[in-house]
Amino acid sequence: MDDTHRAERLRILRQLDQNDFERICKRCGACCGAYDGDPCRHLCKNGDGTFFCDIYENRFGNHTTVHGTKMECVPILEILEESWTGDFLCAYREFLRTGNMEITK
Repeated sequence: MDDTHRAERLRILRQLDQNDFERICKRCGACCGAYDGDPCRHLCKNGDGTFFCDIYENRFGNHTTVHGTKMECVPILEILEESWTGDFLCAYREFLRTGNMEITK
């Protein structure tokens, strides 16, 4: 993908209202460490295989992983251009790669 498309897609994500932005997320948990062996201690798994944060409204800031490693939770837009284990599952990263966006109800 060329940088022009990527920059335009990032601009689109940044302009979405918070509700639409949140509805893009597939709840894969990858950005919270679900697939790296040491996820955030606040990451919980639903029965349907999706994930959620048990302190979602207060998630940003310093926390620890399940093994006690210090970590900082930041808004996903701040790390979209980085890579992490399982990032191919992330709906935001998929949009950056392909331009395909699905907003759930």
